Amino acid sequence: MPKLSIEDEALRVGINYHMCRLKNEPFDPDPEAIADFMIVQPRELFFDVNTIKKAAVSKMSVQEIRAKHKPKFNYDFTKILIDQQPFSRGGALYTRPLGSMRYALAVLDKYGDNVWLGTLRQSANSSIDGEWSVAYHGTTDPRAAEIVRSGGLDLKEGKRFLFGHGIYCTPDPKTALAYASTYHYDGKTYKLIVQARVDPSRREIVPKSKHGVANLDDYWIAKENDAIRPYGICVFPC
Repeated sequence: MPKLSIEDEALRVGINYHMCRLKNEPFDPDPEAIADFMIVQPRELFFDVNTIKKAAVSKMSVQEIRAKHKPKFNYDFTKILIDQQPFSRGGALYTRPLGSMRYALAVLDKYGDNVWLGTLRQSANSSIDGEWSVAYHGTTDPRAAEIVRSGGLDLKEGKRFLFGHGIYCTPDPKTALAYASTYHYDGKTYKLIVQARVDPSRREIVPKSKHGVANLDDYWIAKENDAIRPYGICVFPC
């Protein structure tokens, strides 16, 4: 097995951490200890090929798990400190997850057409008609692992709906990070957040002036499950 990069190892450990919490099982961050019960087990790079032990998590085959991830769309934002120009997606400002390693989920053709992803965009900075806006979802619950496994967000998993019923997200990755769990690997601390697209026509905006939480940006509320589509997991060192 080729040696994993620190980012790939951190993602592997993070998913195992969240999945253990989901299953109410103890978690040991030591790599050798993880190997004894590893829920998510990498081959080559984690999102190039990865397998979930059937007995531990699901009955999905290795081929089905592989089909969920698209390594060619992974993107390393860890060396980018600031964007020199604005980006737009779905008619809204796209704040890229700078400082993270973004791992892509396989969503091309999953929902019929790919207009919502803006695959026919002529410029990396602009939107096209029918494209959905980019949002981020962070949670203190171990949902990142379940999202990787299932490929979706579920409204019924929500517990607090302070500003109305729906799936809460935000266009600002720093705001999502405020709601994400931390985990530790190799002496460093990390967080995972979900990168998603939101249908602008089925999105309610709660401006920061309304929610009043200091240093956090707007909240977005997707009113139905199919109004938000995860397409990446971002790993941030803290």
